[in-house]
Amino acid sequence: MKLLPLMFVFFGVSLCEVGNISEDDDIELERQVKMMNRPPVKTFVTEVGDTIDCIDIDKQPSLQHPLLKNHKVQKEPTLHLTGFGGNFSHTKSIQFGYKESCPVGTVPIPRITKKDLIRARALPRMPSSTAAGQDALQSNQHVLSLSLSLWVVSLTEDMTENTKYGVYGRLSTYNITVAHDQFSSHNLWIETGPKDHISMIAAGWMVSPQLYGDSLSRFFIYWTGNGYRDGCYNLLCPGFVLVDKELPFTEPLPVSTYGGDQYEVLIQIEQVYHSKFLQFVKNLSTNFPSDQDHKTGNWWLILFDDQTKIGYWPKELFLYLRDGSRHVAWGGVGLADSNGFCPPMGSGHKPDGNFKHATFIRRLQWIDAKGVPLLPSDKVSKWVDKTLVYDLQYHSKLWRRTFGHWIAYGGPGGYCRL
Repeated sequence: MKLLPLMFVFFGVSLCEVGNISEDDDIELERQVKMMNRPPVKTFVTEVGDTIDCIDIDKQPSLQHPLLKNHKVQKEPTLHLTGFGGNFSHTKSIQFGYKESCPVGTVPIPRITKKDLIRARALPRMPSSTAAGQDALQSNQHVLSLSLSLWVVSLTEDMTENTKYGVYGRLSTYNITVAHDQFSSHNLWIETGPKDHISMIAAGWMVSPQLYGDSLSRFFIYWTGNGYRDGCYNLLCPGFVLVDKELPFTEPLPVSTYGGDQYEVLIQIEQVYHSKFLQFVKNLSTNFPSDQDHKTGNWWLILFDDQTKIGYWPKELFLYLRDGSRHVAWGGVGLADSNGFCPPMGSGHKPDGNFKHATFIRRLQWIDAKGVPLLPSDKVSKWVDKTLVYDLQYHSKLWRRTFGHWIAYGGPGGYCRL
């Protein structure tokens, strides 16, 4: 039996289905491993035992994507990134990454094994936040998420007449215990397009033994350009282009304690070329640089208070994210195990109004065509799957000076089979 194409193998395959690898499958896995592991300039091993290869930035495996055949790596965004306030004395900002860095001109790529690819096959794709609140009988994506026991808790900005060019939030982190076939993610979404061809980017933190081989809390990214026909988690397929030499994907995160110290990570995703704003600026300036330098449309991933530019998703990857997005969202996803039990989400506690008890995402903002950060509108939609095990509270006024608009969400998990 032939293996499915590279961009499709990472979604919706159970562990039992990959227990027996055919000869053809094994050959294809070997091909993928060889393609994804490029000759390193330097190699080091992290404190948790991950092997990191420092690869020439212009030869990184992401550029093997067929849509990036002639792509030139953009070392820096061509327009100024949107800045946000939000420091708060009662939270601690996370600045994580490898203790050893790669040489200038290289990027750190976690070495991929066949075992990594097989584990990744067992993961379902990241569900759409916009499909969660729709009628399940009319929403193919939601029906699929239910059949895979994926449960969504989210707040979605649904004012579709306003095109969105970025999303921002500060997420608190926790350690939680999940079963080997569960995962619990906490993330921001950017997505647009019809259900069967949706383009999506997600970033946040996750506990997933299937993805990482343990139950530690780690940063993750996810993307699909065309309705789950492509894309993957992290760097398990070509697509996401790294530019930072201290990528934090495999390092465990500092975590908060219930009722105690609160650690949070700043996450910003922004399309730094805004077509409407570009024309506006060009009309004002006769010395505006060439179009070739600015018409990138790449979606940049920015972390930490110092706005570290980790890398970007080239716009060529997406069918419907080439000029902004209709939706952004904040929240979490829980994958139930084979016995029908949902994992804990967040801190493992439902929100009760105390920001030190449940996981929060604060300073909820999205970015308009001029690069201006805006608060959620009055057209946000709240969705909570399985209200017996999870909950979400949205606060637009409580502690507004320090938290802005924010959500607290999660819960202990428990039996959640329909």
